[in-house]
Amino acid sequence: MKILVTGAGGDIGSNLISTLLRQGHKIRALIRSPREANRIRQPGVEIFIADITDPRTLNGAAINIDITYHLAAALFVVNPGEELRKINYEGTINVANECIDKGVKRFVFPSFPLVLGPHTKPSKPISPEEASTQPNCYHALYKKLCEQHLLILNQHGKLAVTILRLGTVYGPDVRFIKTLKTFMQRGLYRIPGDGNYIASFAHINDVTQAMALVLGNKKTAGQIYNIADDEPVQFKNFIFELADIMGTPRPGFAPIWLYWISASLDTLWASVTGTTPLINNDILTFSTSNFAADTTKTKSELGFSPIYPTIREGLPTCVARPRKRKEAA
Repeated sequence: MKILVTGAGGDIGSNLISTLLRQGHKIRALIRSPREANRIRQPGVEIFIADITDPRTLNGAAINIDITYHLAAALFVVNPGEELRKINYEGTINVANECIDKGVKRFVFPSFPLVLGPHTKPSKPISPEEASTQPNCYHALYKKLCEQHLLILNQHGKLAVTILRLGTVYGPDVRFIKTLKTFMQRGLYRIPGDGNYIASFAHINDVTQAMALVLGNKKTAGQIYNIADDEPVQFKNFIFELADIMGTPRPGFAPIWLYWISASLDTLWASVTGTTPLINNDILTFSTSNFAADTTKTKSELGFSPIYPTIREGLPTCVARPRKRKEAA
């Protein structure tokens, strides 16, 4: 198959491309700038440079494409309300329109469990309209709006859409983990609040496995699937597990209000210097919100079986073990 992957230079995109290449597919990788190309340039990958917020640059991206994985999205921005609407929501519509115009048959979209609002009981992949609560952050809100728009396209037969709601993605080369490890190694990290909020996690290898399973299953059109491991955990336990594997002291806690101040200052500094903030208030909100995912449907309909069913199996892959020195003869 010829597959279009947007956001190809990101953590998930680059891993997905490797998986699809091993299966013998050809890839058209959509990226924003030439400097991102080095991470993914290899035989079988065609580079296409475009800005998903500008439909003119997308023209031709979906020519002769069988299926699109739309992974391009923003998170670390100064103004989430405006920038996430433009990039994550309007950008998704632009890519979907390009696919419809060029006759692409299938479209895979990664979403987020918090489209259903904060919840502690593992949620089934219901529509956002059925949820008892509402999204509490811009990231989840615009994912919700994308879901609604794409499912309407599916209902009208314009695009066969599959939605994958991903738990918190982690893995050895994922920015989230690399940043955590750096701060923990320096003794600078503190857990926001009490750390008792629940999250479903997903190892990046399991995420790409699930995405590849969709490829071979045309019955997924119009369906929503949760992608996560088998055991939602309190965030503090995720951090403690990582610290224990790293051999560093378990981090302490910091009041949420202190994090709010830090996020505001970081965002202000980024806006002045034109850099990317490490955290903003939107990231802090969803990072400290409860969500848990029921993957029963994913397992029964996709044949999904996590390679790393809990963080106890997955987190060791994120920490390189030092090589043992050979004994002197």
